[in-house]
Amino acid sequence: MTGDRAAAVRASGIFESARAAGKCDHACLAYSTKSERDAAAVEWLVEGARIGQRLAMVTTDPDGGAELLAALAAADARVAEQVAAFSHDQVYDMSKPIDADAQLALYAGQVKRALADGFTGIRVFCDITPLIADPARRASHAHWEHTADAWMAEGNPLSALCAYDVGVVGNQPEAVMVVHPLRHGPATTSTPFGLFCQPSKTVLGGEVDAFGVRALAEALEVLPDGPVNLDVSDLSYICARGAAALAHAGQVATANRPRIRLTGAPPIVKRIWQVLGFDKDMIPEDASRRLS
Repeated sequence: MTGDRAAAVRASGIFESARAAGKCDHACLAYSTKSERDAAAVEWLVEGARIGQRLAMVTTDPDGGAELLAALAAADARVAEQVAAFSHDQVYDMSKPIDADAQLALYAGQVKRALADGFTGIRVFCDITPLIADPARRASHAHWEHTADAWMAEGNPLSALCAYDVGVVGNQPEAVMVVHPLRHGPATTSTPFGLFCQPSKTVLGGEVDAFGVRALAEALEVLPDGPVNLDVSDLSYICARGAAALAHAGQVATANRPRIRLTGAPPIVKRIWQVLGFDKDMIPEDASRRLS
């Protein structure tokens, strides 16, 4: 299914409320308590119903999601009746890392059915804790999230709130968080930067400090083989180690083409590239503006 190529730029940055989320928005919440998770899920689903989306939730709670459904019913009984509740093994193959293409085909099919049934798309809440509790699954999951995010960014009306328990996954920055346009969690978890998609482009924006270098390096690994044009116009700060990780990820994909090309590079990025002697071909410019 092909989305609206004239899709509007999606919301990005700190995720504070679902009230402004649109039909294609994508958020990640790192939570410390189940009540915190459920409150965010309830707001996400209620707002989805308000804009006409079909609703679904995916959890593997011991009570089968009953407590979350009760919280939703308390907020809006009609919305609670509309939600389709699934366990993870009904939606994902838990026996192996996620196959991003197969998973996208599943969601695309559900979106197509929802539109045919008169809805404006699909809104999903998914507790991804079981999907990333094993560190060995996190790279493939980050790749899946990036694949889905690119599809949503092109105007396909799927909006998703992903959430994970920091008590299980840990409270360090994770690539899984980074690849969401909207991010929220404890200060040590929610990164001040994101590597995500907007219509027809991939964006790296925000501030990359030393604390987030590992998460950045792992997020960069989910990008295609390249060459990839990475819009860094909204990158307000990047530390030397972060720049080195970016330069390493952009190493030559072919005999004479870098894997990643940085577009819209602000002065701080150009200066770091110049001072540290990174591959200047990663920052394509016309002859009058090329770094000396």
